[in-house]
Amino acid sequence: MGDEEEEGEPKYELYVKGSDKPCEDGSQKFTGLGRAVYLKGDSYEGTYVEGLRTGKGVYTFKKHGDTYEGQYEENRKHGFGKMTYRDIAGEEDEEPEENAVPRGGTFLGQFSAGMRGCQSAESPTEALSMASEGTFSYVNGDVYVGQWKEGKKHGNGSYVYAKDGTKLVGEWEGGKIVSGRWIFPNGTFYSGKFRYNKPFGKGAWVFSNGNQLAGDYHQKEQVTEEDAGGGDEGEEGPPKPDPKVWCHFKSGKSVAVRGGSMFFPQLGA
Repeated sequence: MGDEEEEGEPKYELYVKGSDKPCEDGSQKFTGLGRAVYLKGDSYEGTYVEGLRTGKGVYTFKKHGDTYEGQYEENRKHGFGKMTYRDIAGEEDEEPEENAVPRGGTFLGQFSAGMRGCQSAESPTEALSMASEGTFSYVNGDVYVGQWKEGKKHGNGSYVYAKDGTKLVGEWEGGKIVSGRWIFPNGTFYSGKFRYNKPFGKGAWVFSNGNQLAGDYHQKEQVTEEDAGGGDEGEEGPPKPDPKVWCHFKSGKSVAVRGGSMFFPQLGA
């Protein structure tokens, strides 16, 4: 999401705190508080240790106006921090695509080796393999609280939709929920497997009165014109949204609860 800082020398002018003139020799092992203005328009204000961003600082990205405020270690985001992604929606107030990747919001949590949602470790490779806790508050009001790995939702977590108050609670992998519950404000919930953040495979609906309905969800992807042909080979762009899918529920065993007894079906693998 455009949150990579400039690295290497020389790519910026360094201003020592209290001075409006750049240092003639750049960073050159500078230690203390300073402000850097990068050639591409990014800026950083915070502490340096021997010419490297180390300690607390604020980095502002020119491209989208994103900002990072938190800890650094040797020019990389490392430790606790807050990454704010600016909403770059167009001037037209259009309803976003149903499965579009949200742009805008705030991540609050641990960073390591420059990536959000990673634990501190002895090596960048080890850091990327370790899950960490974090909270992402989206610009549309949605909130995810839970575990992260390699910058994506991974592990136990809860996602609350601001639009209708429903929430997905369970196990996440690679940014998507794969098993858990889809809970409604009235107490009704679905328990089972998921694909593309939608019910998939064996599961059961448990209604607010205690009645239950087990069955299978089948998904059918909707082919669109955009799916027919991709971009140029090697061309990079924003993450592709999940495909649009039709969800069909085939009911199986239903149970009406009497006398407080409950039936929970065995879900398939």
